[in-house]
Amino acid sequence: MINEEHFKGVVLVAKNDKVIHTKGYGLAQDSIRNTIDTKFHVASITKQFTATAIMQLTEKNKLNLQESINVYLPEHYRSDKWKNVTIHHLLTHTSGIEDYAVTRDYYEVEKGFCLGNTVDGMIKEAMTKELNFPSGSKFEYSNIGFTLLGQIIENTTGKPFSIYLKENVLLPQEMYSSFIHTPDYSISSDEAAGYRWSDELGKHVLDDVVSLPVTQADGNLVTTLNDFYKWTDIYVKPQNKILKDDSLKKMLTPFSKDDELGPDDLSQMYGYGISLNEGTICHSGYIVGFRSHFIVNPIKDIRIFVFSNNVSDNPRNVSTGIYKILNNTNNDL
Repeated sequence: MINEEHFKGVVLVAKNDKVIHTKGYGLAQDSIRNTIDTKFHVASITKQFTATAIMQLTEKNKLNLQESINVYLPEHYRSDKWKNVTIHHLLTHTSGIEDYAVTRDYYEVEKGFCLGNTVDGMIKEAMTKELNFPSGSKFEYSNIGFTLLGQIIENTTGKPFSIYLKENVLLPQEMYSSFIHTPDYSISSDEAAGYRWSDELGKHVLDDVVSLPVTQADGNLVTTLNDFYKWTDIYVKPQNKILKDDSLKKMLTPFSKDDELGPDDLSQMYGYGISLNEGTICHSGYIVGFRSHFIVNPIKDIRIFVFSNNVSDNPRNVSTGIYKILNNTNNDL
């Protein structure tokens, strides 16, 4: 599979709190190999971290999940069309707010990441549009919903999203190698660069395909296998430092259903920033140069993380394949 799919990235497999496989494959950058310590952009896997920050503020009675988002957004981002849209709707992709487009004249985007006034333009454009459907009536994946959640966090705390998340979510979980990609970001030698496979050239090339841009709160987390393992302790171990039990339970409640996924998919239902199905917690990520997928079964303590810096790979195929093997294994490995 590694050779056939030209896989490059990192993989971790664990069961019963024991890592049974962890390895880097291919190159992170030109002559630098991927290792288990390489930092990866994990795209929409970020959403569960944003949801966690929202739940923290709810615990402090600074937010009400059932209140209109207009109450909490900065005044210049409030829209009459959103008076019935709640924080709960944003968290579950049931708001009806149309997602941002792949390209716009006002976009300033570098390798998929938003710069300049791009985010401001995205939100102001969304403010003028009618909802795609009445809020709460159906599921429609919308990145801009989490962009707005990021604005709510900043407006409520008075801190930049990246700083709030670092201080209140990442550091308390001892995720010291993780951070949010901000406009001043520059790649370091211990990070993976984003590639795609070129059949024409017969090699990996830096990914330059135009795709949906990424905002901080919907997909800008950079992390490592080890850090993400620490993160998933909140789903597996009872001594959760980040959230109260009731908040975590609410995050992991299947509120909405993604009808676009097939019956065999491991992520048909959606909670708060997380996909759920048949005892598993999972999510995928896909941005310029990077794809990712993880699966956690908290009852059987199975954890599988696949982070790829080649968008021609589909990490979900790897993670679900491994999961089916482990889930049907009776021994403790």
